[in-house]
Amino acid sequence: MKDKGHIVLFTPAVRMGKEQQRRTGIPSGLLAIATPLDLAGYTIKIIDQNFEDRWKDMLLSELKKRPICVGVSAKTGPQIKYGIEASRMVKQYDTIPVVWGGVHASLAPEQTLANENIDIVVQGEGDETFFELVQALEKGEPLSKVRGIWYKENGEIKKTQPRPFIDLEKQPSPSYHLIDVKKVLVRSFGEDHLRFSSARGCPYRCGFCYNTTFYKRRWRALSAERTYEEIKKIRTKFGIRGIRFSDDLFFGDVERVRKLLTKIVDEKLDVVVTKLDIHVNELSRLDDDFLRLLERAGAKALVVGVESGSQRILDLIKKGIKISEVIDFNKRVAKFNLIPKYCFMMGFPTETKEDIRETVALIFRLLEDNKEAIKDINIYTPYPGTELFHLSVKHGFKPPEKLEGWVSFNWRTINRKRTPWITKERERLLRMLHCSSLFLEKNYFLEPQWPTNPLVVMLARLYHPIAKKRVENLYDKFPIEIKLVEWLRLYPKQV
Repeated sequence: MKDKGHIVLFTPAVRMGKEQQRRTGIPSGLLAIATPLDLAGYTIKIIDQNFEDRWKDMLLSELKKRPICVGVSAKTGPQIKYGIEASRMVKQYDTIPVVWGGVHASLAPEQTLANENIDIVVQGEGDETFFELVQALEKGEPLSKVRGIWYKENGEIKKTQPRPFIDLEKQPSPSYHLIDVKKVLVRSFGEDHLRFSSARGCPYRCGFCYNTTFYKRRWRALSAERTYEEIKKIRTKFGIRGIRFSDDLFFGDVERVRKLLTKIVDEKLDVVVTKLDIHVNELSRLDDDFLRLLERAGAKALVVGVESGSQRILDLIKKGIKISEVIDFNKRVAKFNLIPKYCFMMGFPTETKEDIRETVALIFRLLEDNKEAIKDINIYTPYPGTELFHLSVKHGFKPPEKLEGWVSFNWRTINRKRTPWITKERERLLRMLHCSSLFLEKNYFLEPQWPTNPLVVMLARLYHPIAKKRVENLYDKFPIEIKLVEWLRLYPKQV
């Protein structure tokens, strides 16, 4: 059944340079589209630039086998740079079709196809679309019959009918043998973790998020029973305890989660479960019994998107939450052995210094009320296809005219060329807050559960009192430590 045809899939590096705390894991998107092809008898080669220093040699070696196509999946940001580089290599070698997928290409298909090195874009979920596309390319059939794609024909960009969302429950278990699982494990809480996706989409309407367009505010998930079986397979096959959910919203159905956790406890599966994303609106449904169940099932951390301490900003970005809900939950969860991670964002259009001050005040209150709490501060980025993207344009943002222009877009960078509402003085303040806030937690580093160089930990402890004063007082003068933070690679260098 094998040797039916050859396909190459490429994952570009997610960041420029390395970081102290490596969090890049399994290329779940490519694995999802590769699995049906693998089961159908195709030969699949996944090249992950994040883990392969010799990726160029590997790609050239695979091109010699004359693959049906080369697939590239890229998000907005640095992945675009490396994705284009790989695509150019393919085109310089031969006329092998280059297919792009992922969030960015799906939200900006025409601009993506305008690049001379890209032939086809898979828009939206690629599980079924890519399978049909490969078959059409292999047989030389018209691409117009494949739903869910954009493509070039005689110099003209064309699109086909959109494809409905797939039924996750009917999808096969991932073909893990296509990747080196040992390379993609992520160390957290002293355990090796494998990323696993049990749900897609989100029903909420946050103005900065791609979900509103990409998944059209629809949330779908594997059943509790199916999710348990997939976790059990990972636990048994690879002998690891850590399961790190990559779902944008793990708690889309609280009762589903309750069933899953109960089964984990009843069956004594003995796992460590991390990155459980939850919307603030669901927090009130987690009573004390539920929080105890989370503990017993091996859950370690809940991820809560708060975004701002300013109710005005929360309303602007359509977060649909009240700050009091976060404060109340934070106090309640402090009684349990669970780490709540609160995600914040700064640099929104119309955001004032007072809005920032309110956000900082909320961060300190959460950390003081719950000594296990941690926070993460990112920089607002106007991603295409989002509601705030249009507001950003009204405030002077000029979208890149070419695909290459999106390379510097990253939620950990500040670039006033793309966010003209941020003054030079505001940029200095945001850079200071982004840097110094890494060291506010009790263990003096952003996420102490991740392995970190001991030298970095020592320096972080020394800097902690200074960082705290800087952030508390919004003092952004002489921030020489930012250079040190970048040199230590605690987050990527600003571009």
